[in-house]
Amino acid sequence: MRKQFSTLSLKFRDYFLDRRKLSPVLLGVVGVFSLSVFGSYVGLHLKDIGTTQIVIGVILAMRNIYQLFLRVPLSDFSQKVGRKPLLFFGLFCYSLALFTLFLANHWILVFVATTLIALGMSSFWPALISYIADVEKDNVGKLQGRTFQGTDLGSILGSLVAYLLIKLLKLPLQNLFGITALVSFIAGIFLFFYVPESLDVTIRGDTQSKIRGLFVSFKSMFSSLAIVSKQKNLMIIYFYQIVLAFLEYFMTAFFPFLITTSVELGGKGMPYETVALIMWINSGVLIFFKPLFGRVIDKFGFKLPITITLSICAVTIWSLVIVNSLFVIVMIYLIYSAATLTSYIATNSETTRRAKIAQRGLAVGALGFYLSAGRSLSTLVLSPVWRNLGIIPLFKIAACVVAIFIVVLSILTWVVNPKKKLQKSTKKTC
Repeated sequence: MRKQFSTLSLKFRDYFLDRRKLSPVLLGVVGVFSLSVFGSYVGLHLKDIGTTQIVIGVILAMRNIYQLFLRVPLSDFSQKVGRKPLLFFGLFCYSLALFTLFLANHWILVFVATTLIALGMSSFWPALISYIADVEKDNVGKLQGRTFQGTDLGSILGSLVAYLLIKLLKLPLQNLFGITALVSFIAGIFLFFYVPESLDVTIRGDTQSKIRGLFVSFKSMFSSLAIVSKQKNLMIIYFYQIVLAFLEYFMTAFFPFLITTSVELGGKGMPYETVALIMWINSGVLIFFKPLFGRVIDKFGFKLPITITLSICAVTIWSLVIVNSLFVIVMIYLIYSAATLTSYIATNSETTRRAKIAQRGLAVGALGFYLSAGRSLSTLVLSPVWRNLGIIPLFKIAACVVAIFIVVLSILTWVVNPKKKLQKSTKKTC
């Protein structure tokens, strides 16, 4: 008994009293607190201020199109100046984007806010994934799982704030954006003084001027992207990332419309606060399982888990079309979220494992590039379907497209490497 208590005590100190390992968790809380509110309600706010469907689709797509050109150079820049500057620049952009939405009565200001969110995401997420790999050498998937516990806590807080302000206080969405902006800004200031730098000075890129280093990163963006994309051990991960991002952003963008669109038009006809309630329940349940998802990847590797989880995602998308019970919708969304998260942990972990240390930031940036490519394709391809056919055909078509991609990628995996399975993790969790 004493030995077990001692083991638990050591684990507690390892993850909760170690600033380097607790920092990505706290960063995940603050970052997703902002993003959960922005992602859940920016489309509905555009609808409320009279924006046409085609403009809504373009704005949602631009959030990711921007990142096609930002993720790689900013990730490479984090390899030169460290992770911390990019992390906190990203958090500042999130707060400023939410404040811009607070002021927005026209879609142009929403477009500006979307630009800021894209800049923030391009800075924040690649630096965060690289931060995790910097501080955890053996169980990267496990620490990613704990970090995603933090992101779930941020989503819980964001959804709870949204539900309380919209449902109980009857405040408009603009007030929600303003309050969220203020809270995230204050939390970011606190974390700035708490979070240490993770990238040792001795392995940073050689640059005497930060401005020049940033310029060089942008100038060499496409050549740098080509260098890592041509590596066969990374190429297949990037293909899976495109499919995963296509699927995930489709749900992020269109699930709120499925829930709130009237029954006559094919939706579920539920009030706005239902979106926040579903997100709140989803995050509150999954937060306890995030390290488990990471351990699955540490134990079983990359190919098998991601193939299974993406298949589950395709089934859950189709299932959402045929059910109307809120309880069943919540259960299906839980399964979908668990599957997509496990897939993201798989692609993130395998990229940091396979990449050379000196190229880790660049490899993660390339992963972000393909993430943005998949999300952009999702909005650009599926928005016309939504506009012309409606919300239910949109979900059915998306499920079929993802299923086809999964089959093609499974075949492609064995063509690229026909004699052996994709590399598994060399480390096992205890």
